[in-house]
Amino acid sequence: MTSKEKSELQKEIISSIPFGESGRLILAPRIGKTKIIIDIIKRDKPTGKILWVTPTSKLADTDIPAEFKKWKAKAYLPQLQTVTWRGLKNITGHYSLIILDEEQFITTANSKNLISKDLTSNVLLSMTGTESKTKTKRELYKLLNLEILYKISINKAVDIGMLSNYEIKVVMIDLDTNKNIKVEYKDKRTKQPKSFMTSEEDQYNYLTLRLEKAKTKYGLIHRRSIIGRSPSKLGAAKYIFNSLEGKKLVFAVSREQAEDLCDYVYHGQTDEADLKKFMDGETNKIAMVNKGGTGYTYLNIDNLLITQVDSDHNGLTSQKIARTLLKQGDYKAVIWILCLRNTQDEVWLNSTLNNFNPDKIEYIEFKDLVL
Repeated sequence: MTSKEKSELQKEIISSIPFGESGRLILAPRIGKTKIIIDIIKRDKPTGKILWVTPTSKLADTDIPAEFKKWKAKAYLPQLQTVTWRGLKNITGHYSLIILDEEQFITTANSKNLISKDLTSNVLLSMTGTESKTKTKRELYKLLNLEILYKISINKAVDIGMLSNYEIKVVMIDLDTNKNIKVEYKDKRTKQPKSFMTSEEDQYNYLTLRLEKAKTKYGLIHRRSIIGRSPSKLGAAKYIFNSLEGKKLVFAVSREQAEDLCDYVYHGQTDEADLKKFMDGETNKIAMVNKGGTGYTYLNIDNLLITQVDSDHNGLTSQKIARTLLKQGDYKAVIWILCLRNTQDEVWLNSTLNNFNPDKIEYIEFKDLVL
């Protein structure tokens, strides 16, 4: 898609949104959501305050105001107030326009003032690149009277040439059957510490049987942890990440895993030093967790590795994949996803892959990669 064609698409989207209409914009990454909203502001000329809600303080303090300057909307900066989703719960009053950037971050807690009408607006617009599927969030959008105004999926954006082509390689991994995991516990009768050895497979199957009898929040979290921190999966992640050539990015399941996989990391406990090196080409590899999964675009990523998907009900895994889909000539994004066979991991994987073209998905046995 040429710049002219992209501009025409943006104009089409803007013209489809009536003056004063509230609602949701589900626009695949790289469509230019921020520019579209700014163009709507320039078209509708709100006279009162504008509140822009965004995921991070960097976006709120630096990037969004910079976009207003870039797209010739400096005149509206005195009206603009930015806030993170975390800080939204502290905002009250009336605004001409409220923008909910990356709407999947909405929760009952952070939107409480919108729900109670302590925070109101003439127009409320939300936007994201990937649509939330969770019942709670859909109910919140309905409660706020937010219907979808325009939608372009990732696959549609690829088809029309807005995003790069891609291929997804799903690597299937078997749980280890060797009894090499030490489980420590306290004997209920003697109160003395004891332990026994079990296998990764037996540990997972035991926990699954317990969940079938009594599904508890702790049990679900424990199972997710076992899957995400699986030694078999970590071993596969190390092997694949170290084998991949070119510029590569891995999204790990935890900070510890990220630091185990790569010397260059960017997560909630780091500064942006390694991220800057990666963006500037000083290093060709980096590991992240969730931070960096939205709001950033990475050029010429030869390989993206995701060690753990979620159900993608909030679009967070799709957002991570979309980080690599910037249109760059004949560039094709290659995405590797790890999955533990015969576990809940497969359910989450299938939920994620529903958002992508099945013709672009290949399944690989990890043991075949090693051989």
